[in-house]
Amino acid sequence: MRRRITVLCLIALMLTVVPPVGAAGPIVHTVQIGQTLTSIARLYGVDLWTLARVNGIVNPNRIYVGQRLTVPGTGGSVVPGTVYIVRSGDTLTGIAARAGVSVWAIAQANSIYNLQRIYVGQRLVIPGAAPAPTPRPTAQPGTSPQGWRGEYYANATLGGAPCLVRYDASINFHWGAGRPTTCVGNDQFSVRWAKTIAFIGGLYRFSVRVDDGVRLYVDGSLVLDAWRTQPETDYQVDVPLTPGSHTITAAYYEDTGMATMQLSFVRLGPVSPYTPAPTPIPTATPAPVSTSWYGEYYNGTSLSGAPAATQWDGAIGFEWGTGAPIAGVAADRFSIRWKRTAQFYDDNYAFCAMADDGVRYYLDGVLVLDEWHANNGVAYCGQADVRAGVHEMKVEYYEDGGDALIYVWWERR
Repeated sequence: MRRRITVLCLIALMLTVVPPVGAAGPIVHTVQIGQTLTSIARLYGVDLWTLARVNGIVNPNRIYVGQRLTVPGTGGSVVPGTVYIVRSGDTLTGIAARAGVSVWAIAQANSIYNLQRIYVGQRLVIPGAAPAPTPRPTAQPGTSPQGWRGEYYANATLGGAPCLVRYDASINFHWGAGRPTTCVGNDQFSVRWAKTIAFIGGLYRFSVRVDDGVRLYVDGSLVLDAWRTQPETDYQVDVPLTPGSHTITAAYYEDTGMATMQLSFVRLGPVSPYTPAPTPIPTATPAPVSTSWYGEYYNGTSLSGAPAATQWDGAIGFEWGTGAPIAGVAADRFSIRWKRTAQFYDDNYAFCAMADDGVRYYLDGVLVLDEWHANNGVAYCGQADVRAGVHEMKVEYYEDGGDALIYVWWERR
């Protein structure tokens, strides 16, 4: 009799977890006795913090038996090379996982600067495989409707034949310490992009964020020359354009260290009310909104001295277990400081973190969450009233010993 009851319980649990064959839309999971949000996330292979955010859960440790959870990224396959329409419950992370491509590839293909901001009904181009490289390009730059024609060189001088020619939907790249393609190294490479665009005419402002060198041409005329090794720097230049098609060419090189190249433009209005800037104007500070966290990784738990390593992280969502977070940093007794900026509404926000071990969360230098102590993956949230605009966030974390994990998110209350 006891065996029969056990079998019936197992069957009931399977019927709860496994969706009906042919069911449409994402899976809805009903929480069972003994389940945690962590175990449910692992069951479906999704990120814990994504599962929490999709279901409006501020504290991932607080779920209850019978609660119905929408599991993101389980609504069917996403085919590379097609257009996907965002549905309720979708996240960019889940869409990327179903398509088998990186989150950043989709973001670059759709000019998305905030990975947490997509909306129902949004049409997303899902990038497919890059065209096969050719030894020497023959088509005229910028004449294809596919996007920016990029020529990638395995040197910093745009010399010789490109090792890869492909079309990029936008010039919105932050490779960090990595590389854009396998035919170039992490350092000492260069790229030339070109595209012919139909303009309605007027004064246009071209904005560039770059590390290291960049030159920008309009119809072959040099309008921006910052061909130098430099940290990530912002430039703007105003260019009057007549109605019709104009060819925009951007040349870029990476020396060593971090690599960034982002280009955008906006029409300011008719030419007459404005006076174009005679020379490019580098800004003293980064652009107001960043899409990644700049992480400084330290050996030791006190965030002191020079960082052992740095890198840009698309999101703070890591489970390192007993391993090291990055090359050059020990597996135990390390600390990390992340910084980024983000656009906020005028509202009350929850700033949340789940960590093993300690975590601190700052908004514009004000401490909003302080859990700087040994921890075992417990989630905490602090609240703050935020004025509309761009604000700076900073997260500090330390790992003492054993397993290491941290998840960070924020949401409107």
